[in-house]
Amino acid sequence: MNKQLTDKTFGQILANATDITDTFEINLGGLPEDILQATNDAKPHLAVLRAEMEKCWLEPDADLSGVRYGLVDMAVWTEAHGKPVKQALTDGDVGAIDGTPVVPHQRYLTAQVYACAIGYLTSRTLMDLKARLVKTQAPIGTVGTLEGLVDFISEAEILTGSRSWPGAFMEYLERERAKDCTSQYVVIDGPLVTQNLLTRRQGRDLLRDMLAGSSRKHYVGVIKNILRSSADMRFYARALRMGELYVHETVYGILEPRLDIYAGDVARFAREVGTDILRGVYKPGRKTFGFECHRNDLPVVVSLLWLDRNDQPGNEIPFLLAQVDAQLRGRYRPAETITAIEAMLAEHVGDELFDEMNERTLR
Repeated sequence: MNKQLTDKTFGQILANATDITDTFEINLGGLPEDILQATNDAKPHLAVLRAEMEKCWLEPDADLSGVRYGLVDMAVWTEAHGKPVKQALTDGDVGAIDGTPVVPHQRYLTAQVYACAIGYLTSRTLMDLKARLVKTQAPIGTVGTLEGLVDFISEAEILTGSRSWPGAFMEYLERERAKDCTSQYVVIDGPLVTQNLLTRRQGRDLLRDMLAGSSRKHYVGVIKNILRSSADMRFYARALRMGELYVHETVYGILEPRLDIYAGDVARFAREVGTDILRGVYKPGRKTFGFECHRNDLPVVVSLLWLDRNDQPGNEIPFLLAQVDAQLRGRYRPAETITAIEAMLAEHVGDELFDEMNERTLR
């Protein structure tokens, strides 16, 4: 069925392809008009979705123990629950955490390298920055034999064939920093439960420590860009009005259709922890963002997302998170770092390492 669906979709792509050789410079191939038309085509469906969303308004005193979806007026909830959050913002007890690559993931013949920096900031402290470098190297093994060569190549293939670990590494460090920081209210860049961490034992162990304990902090993951999120999440986002938040599912509900793919502890984590992690969208200003939080934290999370919203139109994420992001981007230039590394390789080693360099660097 999946293959048939893929073949059908790809067939439609081939059939719908148009030649823009002579029109791209004139009207961008008609893309602006096409995008506008696609937006207009969605409006009747959005009206139906909006009507469904309005059937379940959540009041500030709602019982959240079984909530899976519902619409929230952020200002009203903040009026009811915002006092401790206001105090926390004043006292510097709200922290924001973000990460960025310092050395982008690089694959060499028998090794991989990756470095990232994690920033932590509160309203009362300067940014606390920690940068970590990780290298993986295939073991040399037996040297001088054909068998040893085959083993060496096999180990190198295992290492270079894995491309998801850099993302998991940075996500782990971000959440580890969130768990260990002094703030009781913590805003993290991205979902709380990521695919990279869900499918790794160390990631699940860390998330359990963060989210399942009785003494846990108040965490919220903010998804700054939902353009690559699921279609249903984007439809809910488009149907929102300014000042609203919509809970549209639990992490368990999102994973449930695919749990037969996973075995053992991943499914257990989804049932034991994922049932209490809410995912949704919120629109504090002109743009909509995604969020994840523990169901019991929803009142303070709504208040935090509303009270600490950035005042820049289109970037109304929590102000502290915006500051961490800006400082990280201002300090690190990953592309320039790679260029410097490759220049040093070209200068100090021999021609054999030209194969390890990006062709663009040599133009």
